[in-house]
Amino acid sequence: MIRRRALLAGAATLSSTGLVALGADAVLAAQADAAMVPGASPLGLADDLRNPPELRSANGVLRAALNMSVNRVALPGGLANLRLFNGMLPGPTLRLSAGDTLEVAFHNRMPPNADTKPTVANIPDRFNTTNVHYHGFHVSPRGNSDNVYLQIQPGQRFNYVLQIPKDHPAGNYWYHPHRHGSVAAQVASGAAGMVVIRGALDDVPEIRQSVERILVLQAPVPGIDSLLKTEDPIWPLDAERNVLINGQFRPRIYLREGEVQHWRLLHAGDAQFLPLALDGLELHEVGRDGNPLPSAQQVAQLDIAPGNRANLLVKAGKPGVFRLRRPAFMQGKQALPELHLADVIVVAAADPRIGKDLPFGRQIPKRALPANAILKPIADAEISGHRQFVLGVSEVKGYFRDTEFTINDKPFDPARDDVRARLGTAEEWTFVNKTPFPHPIHIHVNPFQVISSNGVPDPRRPWLDTCAVPAAGTMVMRTRFTDYIGRYVMHCHILPHEDTGMMININIEA
Repeated sequence: MIRRRALLAGAATLSSTGLVALGADAVLAAQADAAMVPGASPLGLADDLRNPPELRSANGVLRAALNMSVNRVALPGGLANLRLFNGMLPGPTLRLSAGDTLEVAFHNRMPPNADTKPTVANIPDRFNTTNVHYHGFHVSPRGNSDNVYLQIQPGQRFNYVLQIPKDHPAGNYWYHPHRHGSVAAQVASGAAGMVVIRGALDDVPEIRQSVERILVLQAPVPGIDSLLKTEDPIWPLDAERNVLINGQFRPRIYLREGEVQHWRLLHAGDAQFLPLALDGLELHEVGRDGNPLPSAQQVAQLDIAPGNRANLLVKAGKPGVFRLRRPAFMQGKQALPELHLADVIVVAAADPRIGKDLPFGRQIPKRALPANAILKPIADAEISGHRQFVLGVSEVKGYFRDTEFTINDKPFDPARDDVRARLGTAEEWTFVNKTPFPHPIHIHVNPFQVISSNGVPDPRRPWLDTCAVPAAGTMVMRTRFTDYIGRYVMHCHILPHEDTGMMININIEA
């Protein structure tokens, strides 16, 4: 059933609300008043991984002030100028609940663009023009909500207002720039932050009793600064990167003997996949891409692509030092080496350095996790249409790096509607990858249910918003167009691929 908010939330436009100001001298409608909660170790240890600072909702509203600026940062490879939210790597975590309103007073504080030539679609440019995307949110894509067609110029301000549905799935989401042509440069620079939407999953006793950690994984590219005139420093995509967790290189992460911790992971990188292994501890996944799983699932390795998030319950055994690592693997034809990401240190359960009043989870949930109405399985009888999307790449002389990425043999055209569908319908989409690289496909606004990969049915039929189509392979998924009309995009979340053409427009009509 189409809910009433479909027409209400989608009705706002930049010209009619009176709530939005866009310009160097704009007066923001929202007064950002959320107090920043300092980042800290959840166990109170000086050398433990610190959670990022947080902005939290109060009385059903989170009013946050975000800005993007160029900041001098010390990376493992040396000093670099990075584009960051609020001068932080990563940006502050936003924490709110289903049913809350998120108001973001955003200010682009970056210097003027150096470009003088007109913008050409799918050739990266204007690296200081930006906007903010709320990745994974099931909200309106129009007006001053999750509108990725906005172009917020240096010096300009913009006021976002997002109404989170009361039945929004609980889990991990994130925010990052999404102006086509400068996405890769800005995200590869470190501009990203976690969003936590609380709900029924957080009330599961075994999860509620556990220490919670935020882990934002990023691989900033040195040399990306305010003078950047090309995305060349980001390519080749298999270049060795130093992966940071919450802005820290190879941090220490502490657990107590027998403890279960709740780790909220975000892959906020721009290009490389990050399979994760932690030998010597148990890993149990309870959520993916903001969508709770039916039950806790033990995994030997967590496979996450750029844009993916995961809720992970980590159970410690005997004291010792263990290594969180990315195993060596092939990303298509690209051989990527093993990376040492963090030292995980298990200490005695009664370690005197850790306060006795802190939460101490000990169990993994055995029963089913809370279901969500939005994530009802899509049955065969509900499917009203089938579409096929062919992912391609070609050499085009004079193009950026002489490379053009396409969907159905066409590079992105901001004026073209590639998919038109009706609100309240559901479709099955087949992706055929004609390239030697995997492509993590991300769709805005509505999650999708994965049916099969490379012709093999997935018995779990997981709900995701970002899923890798294997190199030279296929993926089949189903999605519902619920609640919101308007235009939004689908694209590869290897962001240099998106900036160079692998994106389409979707238009949902009443």
